[in-house]
Amino acid sequence: MSVTPTPPNPAAAEITAAELNALKVSQALLNNFSRFLPAVFFQYQRFSAERFCFNYVSQAVERLFEFTAAELCADINILFSKVHPADLSAFLLSVRTAAEHLHVWTHEFRIVLRSGEERWMAGEASPELQADGSLLWHGCFMDQTRSKQTERSLITAEQQRRLVMQASNQGLYDINLNTGAATFSPEYSNMIEHSIEEFADPFAFWDYFWKHSVHPDDVAGIKEAYRIHFASKGKTDYHAEFRQKNRAGEWRWIMSLGAAVEWDENQRAVRIVGTHIDITERKRTEEQLQLNQELLRSNNVRYKELARELEILIANAPVGIMFVSNGVIIRANEALADLCRFPDAKSMIGVKTTFLYHNDEDYRAFGQAVIPSLEADELVELEWYLRRANGESFMARVAGRALPAETYEKGAVWMIEDITGQRKTLDALRESESRLQRIMNSSLIGILYGSDGSRLTDVNRMFCQLSGYTREQLLAEQFLWRVVLSEPDQYLVHQAYTEMLSTGTTAPFEVMLRRADGSAIPVLVGLGYLENSPREWVVFVMDISERLRINQLKTEFVSMVSHELRTPLTSIRGSLGLLESGVGGTLPDAARQLIRIAHNNSKRLVNLVNDILDIDKLNNGKMHIRSEPVDLIEMLHNAMEANEAYTSSLRVGLIMEQQVMQAWSLGDHDRLMQVMANLISNAAKFSPEGESVTVRIYREQSHYHIAVSDRGPGIPLDFQTQLFEPFTQADGTNTRRQGGTGLGLAITKALVEKMHGEIFFLSCPGEGSTFWFSLPACVPPASAIS
Repeated sequence: MSVTPTPPNPAAAEITAAELNALKVSQALLNNFSRFLPAVFFQYQRFSAERFCFNYVSQAVERLFEFTAAELCADINILFSKVHPADLSAFLLSVRTAAEHLHVWTHEFRIVLRSGEERWMAGEASPELQADGSLLWHGCFMDQTRSKQTERSLITAEQQRRLVMQASNQGLYDINLNTGAATFSPEYSNMIEHSIEEFADPFAFWDYFWKHSVHPDDVAGIKEAYRIHFASKGKTDYHAEFRQKNRAGEWRWIMSLGAAVEWDENQRAVRIVGTHIDITERKRTEEQLQLNQELLRSNNVRYKELARELEILIANAPVGIMFVSNGVIIRANEALADLCRFPDAKSMIGVKTTFLYHNDEDYRAFGQAVIPSLEADELVELEWYLRRANGESFMARVAGRALPAETYEKGAVWMIEDITGQRKTLDALRESESRLQRIMNSSLIGILYGSDGSRLTDVNRMFCQLSGYTREQLLAEQFLWRVVLSEPDQYLVHQAYTEMLSTGTTAPFEVMLRRADGSAIPVLVGLGYLENSPREWVVFVMDISERLRINQLKTEFVSMVSHELRTPLTSIRGSLGLLESGVGGTLPDAARQLIRIAHNNSKRLVNLVNDILDIDKLNNGKMHIRSEPVDLIEMLHNAMEANEAYTSSLRVGLIMEQQVMQAWSLGDHDRLMQVMANLISNAAKFSPEGESVTVRIYREQSHYHIAVSDRGPGIPLDFQTQLFEPFTQADGTNTRRQGGTGLGLAITKALVEKMHGEIFFLSCPGEGSTFWFSLPACVPPASAIS
């Protein structure tokens, strides 16, 4: 484009010599002043779209545009020749548009110097309408090159920060303090064993974080660290160390580093970024980073925060990080230097990455594995055998992403972590799991393993054989217990599971297992948590069909034999009693002694048969237990009276201590008399002559307690666990001397439990024993109150 300059105004010839001299002095002062300013000041006059010229240009134009003011005033085309060809059309259009609408002209454009260097310029001018209809513009040109460079540096730093956030998996976070919305890297969710999806609701997450996740003793320290950081207006980094509970309930030590990078107009922090590092195994104090470069004046605060943020993310990451361009390391952290056995991070700058690979073939194979993902701008993550600078090999977890092509040539950021120990542990764990699976499948007991409620995870071969279902069918069944159990048995399992949740354990119980062919077999079930894992449970199932069959045969045999013995024994006992009383005439002393011995032994046999029949009835649920109000105090007086003759025959006293005025409970009076007879006779048997058996009744909360104490030899510690089992006796010598069946305590326990009570004992060898049972209190009948 070529434009003919407009000649000077002829009216200027009419200026007097004095006025001309004054103008020259003023012009000299203006030139001297403008020479030291960074901007070019000008006066530009536009007569039409084809006629315009510069009336005045300050001397700074020579420094910025490489031509003199006189040259520009003489020929305006030299300005257009300096404008970058790509910007010239927009430059001229902006001038025409401003002239047409008479508004302030502002425009940014590039010029090209003789050396080929590009320089950014910003122009601004205000129009003034003249009497002749022309427009006189007063304006300036300013060099914006450094500002543009700063802007690009800011964009590059932001891109680096985002790439590190994307490539890292070591607990990075970015939190909006106004809304609570937060972005976390996957490693942070791995630390606390929660999924990223659980962080979708900011309010729910922060409520859980402060109330349940952070250790109560550490909350104040975190808030104080925030207060110090915000009070400093970002001059000091946020740094806090605290304990945080993961999903399994384990406390992990977390070090949180970060900085507020955005502030509102009231100087309140709006956004904070940083990293969470698991320092459970190695709590240590991180060295505070110092910035060693002052940023440009324009946007200085923002650029400084971005640079500090990037330094924190890289320097404090517990894994190695490096920036690579054209296969050469251009930036690295100390963790990488330590991992690769370099003296420090600086010594790695400029080193080719080929040292990490075992040979050229290994290097090419790694490139083939990662280059497609890098070119697609996707995150790369894989495991690879790498090599340290000293030649040692190690298994590494490598994660990386491509860097912007406009900033880095064939660039990528890489994170490298030594997982040699983790891989060995994982291999050992897999071997252990395989061994455990073989053991499970070799077991003669059915085993089911699950977690999170009723979800089944695995089942062994024996349970498949017991149930008749395949492993795949069992694992695919959503409601397994509904398939293999009846409704009453499902309720038993639910009760056992509820008990396990509250107490951590539950007693074994019996249910009927429904098989795939429709048949059912009795099984014994044990349910419990895996050790140190409140979310995982295991069920043991044992076929007890044969055991129940044998027990049934034994019960039937005992019942049959007992009934068959009872009738002849009753006759023998009666006959011997008549002979002993003299009905058959006077007998010789020797014969009378034999008759007495036979009579006593017949009584013992009858008692034994009665006890066996009672046990049989209790086991088969055939014993009828009444549930009616019983005056416990009256019952005890009756029991004392009924057993006094027996204790006296052993030269043992019988004492009653009554700590309540009245005591009523629902039960069976006759069976309670039987319970007291067993306890009093046992206590008397084992009491030394001259001692006394003490019977006490007292109340604790809603239960009455009845205790029987003796001063005998006590019960041996190794026998106490089987005391209430049938046909067991602690000391056969004294028992055989005094007589006993070994069934009394078993019957006593069963009778007490049938009446909704519990029985206990306390014994110390050499100091006697105390047996007591508790019964729930009830309201006395109206007749007792009146």
